[in-house]
Amino acid sequence: MTTSAKQVNGNVRSWLRRCHRWLGIAATLFVLMLSVTGIALNHSTDWRLDRRYVSWNWAIDALGVHAPEPSVSFADNDHRVTQIGERTYFNGREIGSGMESLTGLVWLDPLVAIASGESIILLTADGELVQRFDVSAELPGTIERIGKADGRPVLESGGVYFIGDADATAFDPWPDGAVATVAWSSPSKPSPRQIVALKELYRGRGVTVERFLIEIHSGRILVAAGPLALDLVAAVFILLSISGLFVWLRGRGNGAQGQRR
Repeated sequence: MTTSAKQVNGNVRSWLRRCHRWLGIAATLFVLMLSVTGIALNHSTDWRLDRRYVSWNWAIDALGVHAPEPSVSFADNDHRVTQIGERTYFNGREIGSGMESLTGLVWLDPLVAIASGESIILLTADGELVQRFDVSAELPGTIERIGKADGRPVLESGGVYFIGDADATAFDPWPDGAVATVAWSSPSKPSPRQIVALKELYRGRGVTVERFLIEIHSGRILVAAGPLALDLVAAVFILLSISGLFVWLRGRGNGAQGQRR
């Protein structure tokens, strides 16, 4: 082999070794990421990752989490309940998820009564849950609207009116009631500032740490670019295998030539 050929051969081996080294580093980082996220997901329940939330805006944006517009909102005496998606907020504080559609809110000093489907939810002015009870056994159907008369809650269900006791825990038919005196709860739109604050709250509890790790582990964190990133990683492993094979074969060939000499 001429000196020129030896130089070319040496340059090729050097270039292959450098490529192999950098590809190896890239592959190692990917394997570390898979290992760390895999271990964390295996202990998701123990570490309560399904109950902790990511607060990084870039991560929430990367996963495409957007807060929907409020579907319904009611207010009385400076207290407001709003439903956004599957979540319900009272005075800017989440009080539950998966509730049936809200039908109203009334202030029954010192408590707040919220009507939802066949349930009444009693809260303090600070949003602490006092009681939640099912009134379906006392009503012919779902709660169509809620109001108050003389400080007592009034419900309408199936075209029939029911008046509650002072604690709003029991309701009786009110056939002879002065319905005209009832102040019914009606939907009202939150202010633009309140909507912005509620959407921030929604986004802040939109991605659990568990989901975030799953998206990283699967490569979906980049949404549209995720599959391309996985293709790139696969290409790195292919090149790593090929470059390692070439380095080994060239080293073996040079060793054989040296032995023949």
